[in-house]
Amino acid sequence: MIYEMTIKRQPLTGPSSHTIRVEDSSTFEQLHQEILKAFQEEAPKNHSFQIVRSNGKKQSGVTIKQQPTSDQVAEDPFMYNEDSENTSLFEESSYEKDTSLKDFFKKPGDSATYISVQDVPTEYTITLNRTLSPAEALLAEFNRIMDLSPEKGEKYDDLKRQLDDLMQLLNPSSGKSKTPTAHTQPQIYSFKITLENVGVPVWRKVQVNSASTFLELHKIIQILFDWQEDHLHDFRVQKSNGVRQKNVIIESDEEASAPFDSLFFDDEQTYLSETEEHLHDHFLVEKDQARYTYDFGDDWQHKIVLEKILAPVEGTTYPICTAAKNDAPYEDSRYEVITGSLSLLNSNAKGIVTDVNGELRRRIHKKKISRKRK
Repeated sequence: MIYEMTIKRQPLTGPSSHTIRVEDSSTFEQLHQEILKAFQEEAPKNHSFQIVRSNGKKQSGVTIKQQPTSDQVAEDPFMYNEDSENTSLFEESSYEKDTSLKDFFKKPGDSATYISVQDVPTEYTITLNRTLSPAEALLAEFNRIMDLSPEKGEKYDDLKRQLDDLMQLLNPSSGKSKTPTAHTQPQIYSFKITLENVGVPVWRKVQVNSASTFLELHKIIQILFDWQEDHLHDFRVQKSNGVRQKNVIIESDEEASAPFDSLFFDDEQTYLSETEEHLHDHFLVEKDQARYTYDFGDDWQHKIVLEKILAPVEGTTYPICTAAKNDAPYEDSRYEVITGSLSLLNSNAKGIVTDVNGELRRRIHKKKISRKRK
């Protein structure tokens, strides 16, 4: 089902009210992102939700918080990891990424307060107006979009984007809902891949053949960041063809986690094989993105953004690293990163690029040459 919700900002400065539509199975973390999008605001320093009314009854003392970051638990880096949410340290708290809207929003009129803190706190009132079937949501959204014509100041591209979002509303969980673009000519994808939450900017830019599989991209990322393939990994598609995705997971055949995860997650997960999925199946337009997670213990998160789609350059062998910033941490060094005892600063960007391309030639290009000779 689809929730139609009104969000009002207090105090009434700037655009004060927006109506959004979200799936009832969405998490409060996703609602947080929808609020930022609706009001065109940057992510706050911190935020939380307070439930005011649920199932038609007033509530008090029910707070849903954002997940603590490593900085917030720096006084004891080992107190927080993926398993520690079940310890006594966190058992009294509800976290937004684990809490579904339908857990609290059950009847029209149910409401919550969203508190956003930049320099000063700002409050938003979120009210559930009505629950719609997908067909009803389609009709309501279609009528809204049709009321926006170019004569009223809307550009055709903006209308097309909103119609694309509408189609995503109808089928949000399908990673294969669209027919992949026919690639009659070879294309080169220029990616910026950023290793997040390591204290300093660490990224690599790399050009890859669009026909490469996600398994090949995994091996490329291992070389870019000097990982040793000692741990598990997966990809999660976040934006494809300019449309936000969720629950689209691309993993190795060895992991095959779908039968087990289905026992623990309410939302339907779409699992795809990294040996069968090609980059051009999901990266269709510039700014499409995915997240690559390596080592589910240390949880190294890599943001992958398609920056440019290029024609291949004659005489160039792909993949090729084109730019870099700072060193990557070594395996199993999350503690050193959290405490700041490991310096990742490296001003010799050209040296990093040279080293990476040397490894790409040795470990990937050499294999391609060997296969051709056989």
